[in-house]
Amino acid sequence: METSSKTVEERLQDALQEIESLKQELQHFVYAASHDLQEPLRAVTSYAQLLERIYASDEQARELTSFITDGVARMNGLLQNLVLYSRISASTTRSQTSLAAATQVALFKLSAEVKESAARIDCADLPTVSAHEVQMGLVFENIFRNSLLFKSAEPPHVQVSCQETDDGYQIAVRDNGIGIEPRYLNQVLLPFKRLCGKDIPGNGLGLAICDKVIKAHHGRLWLESDGTKGVTVNFTLPY
Repeated sequence: METSSKTVEERLQDALQEIESLKQELQHFVYAASHDLQEPLRAVTSYAQLLERIYASDEQARELTSFITDGVARMNGLLQNLVLYSRISASTTRSQTSLAAATQVALFKLSAEVKESAARIDCADLPTVSAHEVQMGLVFENIFRNSLLFKSAEPPHVQVSCQETDDGYQIAVRDNGIGIEPRYLNQVLLPFKRLCGKDIPGNGLGLAICDKVIKAHHGRLWLESDGTKGVTVNFTLPY
């Protein structure tokens, strides 16, 4: 029995090593592919800008070249998020991270959008946790950005709160936006899942990145909404 048990353990270890190897191979492929794709995209942008200068007096030409440069910018954003998504891992090095500081970093990056939309963002006292500092900043940045994009007729109002539970901290980010129909609350966490048209920017990876980061930190992320009165994004982090 001991020999049989050891064989099972060895097979399990081999399977885990193979999975890790495949994961690293996929990460390398995504990084290499995105890097190689950026070069032709830069060339497209350069030629589009050249055409824009040559035909500066042609309104239709300016409009068409702007479509090209906007499309390239969206593709670059998608490639960068794909690399980021592929590199999120539970084995990422962590340190004592202030969630309050993470929200401030996120708000600094979104300062132009916050000002433009006249948004109000209120943050309660947030704890310091063992986490990856940059990734936690990205979580708040993506959640805040969604609140600013999917706003209602009123200026965005975002409230960040925290409570202690038996298992750790539960963070809630609530907004007063247009909300999400309850049937879509789980779907929006999937990569590339978008419920809006092209008139609202995005590539469908924001919440997927948040979900993967929180899972890598041994927490859980979920959304609450009645479909009309805003969205609350909840996530947990262990003590």
